[in-house]
Parts: sequence; structure tokens; C-alpha cells
Amino acid sequence: MLDGGAQSAEDAGGQPKYRQLRDTLANLIQELPAGSALATERELCETYGVSRSTVRQALQQLEVEQRIYRRQGKGTFVARAKIEQPLELTSHTEGMRARGIMPGSKLIDIRRLPAGSDVGPMLGLSAETEVLRIERLRLADGDPIAIEVLYLNAARFDGITAALGESGSLYQLLYSDYGVELASAEETIEAVVAGSREVDLLGSWPGAPLLLLSRRTLDTRGQPTEYVRSLYRGDRFRFRTHLERPSVHEVLPAGETGEVTLRPARTEDAPALAWVFIEAWKGSYQEVVSPAVLHALDAQELSDWLGNLVAAGVQQTLVAESSTGQILGFARYGDDPDDPRNGHLYALYVAPVAAGRGIGRRLLERALSELEERGRSSVTLWVFEANRAARGLYRSAGFEPDGAHRVEPRYGADEIRMRKAPGPGLASTDSGGDPALAAPVPEASERSR
Repeated sequence: MLDGGAQSAEDAGGQPKYRQLRDTLANLIQELPAGSALATERELCETYGVSRSTVRQALQQLEVEQRIYRRQGKGTFVARAKIEQPLELTSHTEGMRARGIMPGSKLIDIRRLPAGSDVGPMLGLSAETEVLRIERLRLADGDPIAIEVLYLNAARFDGITAALGESGSLYQLLYSDYGVELASAEETIEAVVAGSREVDLLGSWPGAPLLLLSRRTLDTRGQPTEYVRSLYRGDRFRFRTHLERPSVHEVLPAGETGEVTLRPARTEDAPALAWVFIEAWKGSYQEVVSPAVLHALDAQELSDWLGNLVAAGVQQTLVAESSTGQILGFARYGDDPDDPRNGHLYALYVAPVAAGRGIGRRLLERALSELEERGRSSVTLWVFEANRAARGLYRSAGFEPDGAHRVEPRYGADEIRMRKAPGPGLASTDSGGDPALAAPVPEASERSR
């Protein structure tokens, strides 16, 4: 029985009486084991000197919070504490063991079937390609807490089902048997309710709250590896994550760049230039360079490097700045290192938050104009061959591939050289905007860093 003494819930003041009683009961519940019976409503009224309606409101709030549960004709009981798990890229087995909980699984179903139009795109496969569909009941200390449906490329992971045990980690198995190391994932969480099948498997009740987690995981090469959908009991599980306020560069509202002006870069612009550089690479090169290249981008190192380039003044650096002082893009240009009689575009980057507003086009026009004023009407640049949007922008300015290719070891991706002979400037486009269209960042690759 719950016995908190004769303290009155009316003494604290400030809060509604039911809320004061709820707080008092919540503190006492923490000291009781799951399944403990609480005092009756009448006993709570007498113990705390409150009305029956106040007691009912307090208990209703605790029930909504799933701290207690009621059984008709039997009473009110302390609910089991929820399992709290941080949102991170771990398997169920790893997550449970980290909480001191014994993980477990029961196999429900395994089958091979076409990926279809829903699973195929998640794994980068055609709809006709076979996938493994593995359905398991996930356990925590022997209790069912989730139903998991896992999809894997059947050809890539042939034979994996034979190695999946009741308590082994899938992620460890992928690494040890297939050499696959996972790197990143996208996950969504939404609320659903339990149907008859979920009731039977999870031991819940019709309409009980469930959390549906859908995760698409990529390996260190950027290749889709797994797609999994899991239904977790809402009364047993909660997820935790750490949030930080994004920097001013990351919260620029779409369409609110205001007036954009072009000006020469200053050394104090270096951190903002580094931010544009990193955001541009991460926004455009996911399918061009290895994820390891993107992960290795260091803001301080890039800031120092770009600051030194601006200070040296060997090449010109032009920035696009919003009316609020935010740098949205930049271009670097100067003499061609292979032939000083020509000009060379070393870099052209636009932050993804400012994409589609013609900023890259304006930077390119100004750079070509200034180079021409210096007698450099013939201009070269290097661009990743896979970056079709950037190549389209440069073509509209009169650039054409001149047959030169290279692969820099630090990037590991094919680059082509484009050359603009003396002639007209950028061609007009029907859209009147940035010819890069869907590409968020048109850019030329750096020749050296």
C-alpha cells in the first residue's frame, strides 16, 4: 500500500491540487517495484486530505504518463519503468547490453522476395531484385518489446540467416563475416496503434501506443546496407537524443537572403569561407567522393588554408554576401598555373541554403569579367566529371571539355578540364535563374590544398 503520511496536497499552493498530488505520488512510485498495488482512491483522499475528483485527476495524469496502470475490479498498480535508449547507430543487441539488459530475439519469419517499389529505393536496388525479409520479435530480459522487419540485399548477404542467433548482434555479424562497417543512417519515428497481431506478439492491448521506427543505414562506402522497420511498445520504450541550436549559417530561411552583393574576400572571412566549402561538398558530393573524404573535412584546417590564400593575394577571392552579412558563396580565380597567359577558375562554391538563386552564376560572370579585363579571356577549370549540373553551368558560359583528365588521390574521383576560348559571356536561360537548376552547388574542384 502507498503511505505518504498525512501531508495535505493543499499546503504547497501555486499549483492545482491534483498536480501537487500527482508530483507527490510520482516521487513515491519511484521507490516501489513494478506491479506494487497503490492505495485506493478513498485511502488517498484520507491520507492527503483532498477530494475524490482531485485524486482521480492525479491518477489519470499518472496513467497518461504510463507510470501506473489500472485493472477493473483489482486496483491500480505501479507500471514498469520504461527502457530509455539514445538515438544512435547501434543494433538492438548492442543497445540493450549497454543498458544492462539481456537482449534476445525470436525468429518469426524469413523469406526471399522482390524488393518492390517501397524497399528497392531504400537499398538502391531495382524493384525486381531479391531481398531477404527477416521478421523477429525483440526481447528485453525475456519480455517482448518490439517487432522488427529487416530487409537486406539477398545476393550481397547470402547465407546470413544461418548465422543470426537469438542474442547475436547483426552489426557485428556484418563486420566479422562480410567486412561491412556501418557509418550513418537516416531514421524516422512516428506513432501508431497496436492491431490484433501486435497485441498477440507484444502482449499489449488493442489500440495500445506503438512507436514505428524506420531506418536506412549506409556503410563506410556510402552503400545502402539495411532497411529496417521496428514497432516498439510505447509503454515500455522511450528514445533520447541530444540537440543543439544550429549556427546562424544553418538557419537561414529559404528565400530570405535579401540583397546579395559581391565583394573581395577579407582574411576575417576565412571561417565563413570554410563553412561554405564544407556545406557545398557535403551537399553535392555524397555520390562523387568517398564518405571518408567528407568526414575528414576539418573546419579549422580549411579556415586556416583559405585565410592564407586570401592574405597571399596570388589569386582573387570573391564572396557573395547577404544583406545581413552572411557569406553565401565564393569564387577563387587567377592565372592558369600551367600557362600564365590564360586565366583559371580555382573554385566556385555556393552554400546549399542559398541554392537556386543565381548566386553561382553571378560569381562566375564577375570572375570571367575581371579575368578578361586582365587580358585572360581564355580560361580553364577542373570539375568532377560526375557533376553534371556544374558542367552545364560552365557550358552556358562557353566552357567545353578539352580532353584532359585527372584523378587526384585525395579525392579518388574523375575530373575533366574545361576551357573557355575568347568569346561571348554566359548564355541566357529560359528560367532566368541559376542554370545549375536542381544541383545545389555548382563548383570547380580545387587544384591543390
